[in-house]
Amino acid sequence: MKRCILYFLAFCFSFPIFAQKEKSSSTLPLPNHDPWWQLWEDDLLISLINQAIAHNYNLQSAMTNIDIAKTQMRIERSGLFPEFSTSVEYSSKKDSKGIEQETGYQHIGEGTLQMNWEIDVFGRIRKNIKAQQRYYEAAQEDYRGVMVSLAAEIANAYIQLRTYQQELKITQQNLISQQEILRLNEIKAQTGLGSQLAVAQSRSLWLETQANLPNIESSIYQQTNILLTLIGTQSDSLRQLLLSAFPLPKIKPIPIKSIPAELLRQRPDIRAAEKNLEALAATVGASRADWWPQFYINGTIGYGNNYFKQFFKSSNMTWEITPTIQWTIFKGKQISENQRLAKLKLDEGVDNYNQTILTALQEIDNALFTYQKAQQQLQATQEAFEQIRLTFEYAMDLYNKGLTSYQNVLDSQRQVLSYENQVLNAENTTLLSFIQLYKALGGGFYSQTL
Repeated sequence: MKRCILYFLAFCFSFPIFAQKEKSSSTLPLPNHDPWWQLWEDDLLISLINQAIAHNYNLQSAMTNIDIAKTQMRIERSGLFPEFSTSVEYSSKKDSKGIEQETGYQHIGEGTLQMNWEIDVFGRIRKNIKAQQRYYEAAQEDYRGVMVSLAAEIANAYIQLRTYQQELKITQQNLISQQEILRLNEIKAQTGLGSQLAVAQSRSLWLETQANLPNIESSIYQQTNILLTLIGTQSDSLRQLLLSAFPLPKIKPIPIKSIPAELLRQRPDIRAAEKNLEALAATVGASRADWWPQFYINGTIGYGNNYFKQFFKSSNMTWEITPTIQWTIFKGKQISENQRLAKLKLDEGVDNYNQTILTALQEIDNALFTYQKAQQQLQATQEAFEQIRLTFEYAMDLYNKGLTSYQNVLDSQRQVLSYENQVLNAENTTLLSFIQLYKALGGGFYSQTL
């Protein structure tokens, strides 16, 4: 009898060795990323993105979702192991003889260890574990997707901030130039060499340019707050650093003409959709196993005796091993409907996966085309600005010699400010389209460009 009990316990505790093992969650890789922002030749921007990865609350929430998915996977995995429970009872009673004799008292004790273990013959538990593991991997990809979006948002906000600061600088420089021309026209009007119309026109342009300053300064302040919120801080020292004007960041020149096809599957949303699809397929497999019987091994070992003093005698030991087969024959169509529901969710997952791929192709194609056209627009705008600047210099020279009216100077001066801002906006568009391209690629392509 004792040998049977030993065999029984050895069989129970040796099960994890023989069961099909899933990859340990502790060895699963954490979400990696391709640090494409290292392409920027701007140490502050790189530092801001790295700070945000460590402190942004949306990213912290995505990391928590990974921990939740890991915990759910471990909960599902616990179904592979036997369930043990124990109970201990003790009672003291006196019989109804009415005579307080020692033989009238009873001390009853019982202690048992119960085991309930489902043998996963048809793989229902293993398939549920596989489904939860795929959901866990999908949560990792969701984290990576949030990180890619966060890096893009910070880069966008940073570029917008530097664009507004450069616009403020351009406006202030033009104000100085316009004020000098205003003084020149005032002197000419006082000496009879000019007219009050030229003075009024030059003053009007100066005031019009000056009126743009508050709006630009407000935009700078707003973009600073956006950056601080994305980073997850309200540091005054960082605010002052951001408010210090710097030129637009530069990027390392990369001749992007085509995108390798294998990069498509590196997008976090596609990888997450793929993992979710695998999880739904595993759930369908688990639902099919519900049609088949479930096998259990139930066991009990313990001691019990009416006289507590003799509780631990070997003759009072009890044990029981009960193999059980449980087969649900009819459950009001619940099993078939559960399987049908699992298949419908799998079909929905297939549609979502295909739609995700189509959306990715559209976004990548649009982003690549936009980036290429933005570069062309920047080059054309820079050439136009150089020509407008020369036109202004020629008009100003003729005006100083009295060979042309001030209207030509005024028109060319307005065009200089306009085209200088257009060059700035073209640079802004090029940088933003570069960010959008990397975001469309899921943050990939950096390692292929080095």
